[in-house]
Amino acid sequence: MKRRIQISDDSPAQEPMLPLINIVFLLLIFFMIAGSLQKLGPFDVDPPASSTAESQPEDTIVLWFGKNAEIGIDDRQGKIADLAALLPADYAGRPVEIRADRTTEGARVVALLKRLQELGIEKVQLMTAMEADQGQDG
Repeated sequence: MKRRIQISDDSPAQEPMLPLINIVFLLLIFFMIAGSLQKLGPFDVDPPASSTAESQPEDTIVLWFGKNAEIGIDDRQGKIADLAALLPADYAGRPVEIRADRTTEGARVVALLKRLQELGIEKVQLMTAMEADQGQDG
């Protein structure tokens, strides 16, 4: 007499975990990269050093001011005379952050500030880079 042995498997079927792990790692990498992106200007500037830092409001207009008095806002470029055309249509009442190169002449920055004042912009900040702690005693 032959006996048949029947094994019943009441546990759920094992789903492959590899696709889920791949998706999780891809999402992790995406959010790591997306979280660290900064808004880049139309040209490079090397800001002056500062020992303090402040955060800027969300609606701040970032104005790039290069060594040769070129101006950039978002992906548009021009000169001080073209500033009104470069500003967004809703610039009234919004603060402006100037990211000027450290080698830019002070007279050019003053001319830019006068032009911003003529356009009715009241809140202006000059962006600086954090300086490294040097020469601390202790």
